[in-house]
Amino acid sequence: MFSLLSKFSLLSLIALVMISCSPVERTHGYVPRADELDSIQAGQDTRGSVQRKLGRPSTVGSFDDNKWYYISRKTKQYSFFKPQNVEQKIVAISFDDNGLVDDVNQYGLEDGRVIDLVTRTTPTFGRELTVLQQMFGNIGRFNASNLGSDTPGLGDL
Repeated sequence: MFSLLSKFSLLSLIALVMISCSPVERTHGYVPRADELDSIQAGQDTRGSVQRKLGRPSTVGSFDDNKWYYISRKTKQYSFFKPQNVEQKIVAISFDDNGLVDDVNQYGLEDGRVIDLVTRTTPTFGRELTVLQQMFGNIGRFNASNLGSDTPGLGDL
């Protein structure tokens, strides 16, 4: 019935479909282990000792270099779909003005907020007008004293 070539083609197609359904997982960044974080003592450790114990931070605060961040994110992507964040860990270490550790905080994916940086909309303040309000809004606002003036609106002063 089926030739050997058609069976091989069918099996290859099934294998290709099965492979395309498996997700691709990626992990980016580095977050120290819990035992490494426990070794950091507020008021005792300095920037140098933190760097020796944990390594260089993923990033430093943009406006305040007294904040160090260790960031790790795990994503999962199915075939051509947009990657989804599965896990995110952030360790924030803040230093006081003397360079000593002030506080160590940990954050997860549940602590984050989604911020749309490119909305393609311009926010307007005030009330929003409908199309009819925009079309008929200037009816009755005509001022006859502006007709003889070169500069519009001077008659209103």
